[in-house]
Amino acid sequence: MRSLIFAAMVALALSSGAARSDDTDQPETLFKSCPKGVLFKADESGAVVTVIRQGSGKACFSDDCSQLQAATAAEIVTKDGEHGFIAGPMLSYMFAVEPKIVKDFKWRPAETASTTFYTIRTDDGSDVDFTLQDMGCAP
Repeated sequence: MRSLIFAAMVALALSSGAARSDDTDQPETLFKSCPKGVLFKADESGAVVTVIRQGSGKACFSDDCSQLQAATAAEIVTKDGEHGFIAGPMLSYMFAVEPKIVKDFKWRPAETASTTFYTIRTDDGSDVDFTLQDMGCAP
């Protein structure tokens, strides 16, 4: 009896369009790959940097490094060609880090999404240093 009810619900959903989707709600269309990187603008200063790749892995963000935690990272290039890395447990809690912290991360080309931002904090994590807002793919 349950399978009959389930089949009827699916048929009703399909006929009404409730179970259909278009490209706008598919995860692969939420992010757009950017071969030349993604431009990010610092809210505080207006400076623009390029994120050329994004990664994930495990890192230590406290004095006790006995257990590594899941982390996300980005490689940043300034207009002057300087490279740097940010990493943290979440996009809203990132730190400027040395390359050795993210050397074993899995990297992918940078992707843009209009809602993406990175909040970079002071070394102790207590204050926001600056926030980077996604501006789209680099030309």
